[in-house]
Amino acid sequence: MFAKWIITSLSVLAIAVLASPIMADELKVGDKAPEFSLSGEGADTINLTDFKGKKLVITFNRANWCPFCMKQVVDLQKNYDAIKDAGAELLIIWREEATGSDGLKKIRERTKATMPFALDLEAEKTGAYSTEGFDAYVLDEEGKITAILEGTKPDRALGEEILTALKKK
Repeated sequence: MFAKWIITSLSVLAIAVLASPIMADELKVGDKAPEFSLSGEGADTINLTDFKGKKLVITFNRANWCPFCMKQVVDLQKNYDAIKDAGAELLIIWREEATGSDGLKKIRERTKATMPFALDLEAEKTGAYSTEGFDAYVLDEEGKITAILEGTKPDRALGEEILTALKKK
């Protein structure tokens, strides 16, 4: 009886391991940023290659109902001109904004944000960056990761930390 239980348990475990998606190694500084093509606002498509030749900061957020997301966007908007003055663009990718463009419009109205937004529901196309989506990635002009700013649900990279990372070389 015990042997049958062990064999059944091991079989279930083996099936679970084999059926689970294979996770790539975690990205690190020096890696080439994984490509993506995402829905922007309206009919726009945003590709990582659109930013080639420019530094890029990528942050990930949840949706218009998330107070921590709204706090970060408001702060990033206050620092957006300084980020652009540092030679970078800022892209915020929304992973749980199920209302699509309408939700992004709501975020813009609430935060007065002017930086580009893109949608990637459930981290379908950007999961290699971070499945939870609280880290920020700083890329150089060639798309290589120069900094990863760790974040948590309540505490994400804000403008000053991003500016410091952009000034380091």
